Amino acid sequence: MAAVLRRGMLSSQRFSRLLGRVLGSQRDASSLVIAEHNGESVVPLTYNAIAAARQLGGDITALVAGPDCGKVADTLAQSEGVSKLLVAQHDAFKGYLPEALTPLILEAQKQFNFSHILTGAGAFGKSLIPRVAAKLDVSAISDIIGVKSEDTFVRTIYAGNAVQTVQSGDSVKLITVRGTAFAASPETGGSATREDVGVPELGQVGTEFVSQELSKSDRPELTAAKTVISGGHLLLLYS
Repeated sequence: MAAVLRRGMLSSQRFSRLLGRVLGSQRDASSLVIAEHNGESVVPLTYNAIAAARQLGGDITALVAGPDCGKVADTLAQSEGVSKLLVAQHDAFKGYLPEALTPLILEAQKQFNFSHILTGAGAFGKSLIPRVAAKLDVSAISDIIGVKSEDTFVRTIYAGNAVQTVQSGDSVKLITVRGTAFAASPETGGSATREDVGVPELGQVGTEFVSQELSKSDRPELTAAKTVISGGHLLLLYS
């Protein structure tokens, strides 16, 4: 608490972050997993994020948001390891834009004071987590491949050519999880309690979802693939 006595020597921003770290280190672990889905089914990366959250210990809450996500909520409520399910159904979340989802996550953090917020390291998570981290004035920890403790994580850097161990002193850790590094948590075996949440004041979002056109493929997404074969002309020459 010496830092509290020296408040006059610190900027208000640094003081708030330091105090948050002190208080954050004194509470039990609890994780919020932001579910990625398409309105009909849960994206598999979500179950890998749940698996990472289970390694952290503590209670796990999952957040499902969208214009019509009742079916997804029913599915995710059965996931093993999830104790509570927050469901936000509103047209404001059409397209699952990070600009619209960020105020919802901030409100959930304000109410429940999670120690960790996680999601899969796909396009959805990579656009959402840094925005939420900036609003909370903490550092995002991206593409983790291992959990050493509640505040220490392993991630790859330099396009996977080096492995880095990161220790975070932030009061809440904002994390994206590389799906291939964590075996997916079972989709059944759980019985989470469901809580419907309201839509916070979104303010001026500045972005509007119009439509999307998706190309269908039998191949998995690159971030979820177990095996990736990469090559150029030589690969074609010897195939």
